[in-house]
Amino acid sequence: MRALAGPAMTLVLVGGFAIYKSVHREDAPTRAFTELELAAADAGHTGTCYALSTVLVANGVFGNALRTWSTPDKDDHDKWMLTLESVRQGYNGPQSEFQRFTFERHGDAIWLTSVDASKGYPTELDKNIDRMLEAPHDRRSTPVDRCLKEHGTGYQFPPGK
Repeated sequence: MRALAGPAMTLVLVGGFAIYKSVHREDAPTRAFTELELAAADAGHTGTCYALSTVLVANGVFGNALRTWSTPDKDDHDKWMLTLESVRQGYNGPQSEFQRFTFERHGDAIWLTSVDASKGYPTELDKNIDRMLEAPHDRRSTPVDRCLKEHGTGYQFPPGK
């Protein structure tokens, strides 16, 4: 009987972990939300020609930072906050840094509505949009369908203009 105790305990632990992973789900926006076009921070909220998901993937979701999605209202899935947290070595030891981006759905577009960040990171919406668009431009990422058509254009699109 003792010979079976170890494998039985392992089976219980693996089974418990599998049940936890299948039941527990971290908050994250739906694919329908992230596939919408990211709008620029200009007055007309011009489309950038890239889906939010494309921008996030092109940026490697901003490196090796810990990424957390949250929503201020569990019943409202049109507003999401992406928090990026990292630790870097500074002159006085490890320093915690963060950036928090709030995205809201407006029709068929996603607007960046606020940015909160540690010292040294820009919090202006236009600077953050410009920074976010560098990676998809450099990688020549696939734009949304409307920008694939002849004369399809958007904020800073096509790149190099």
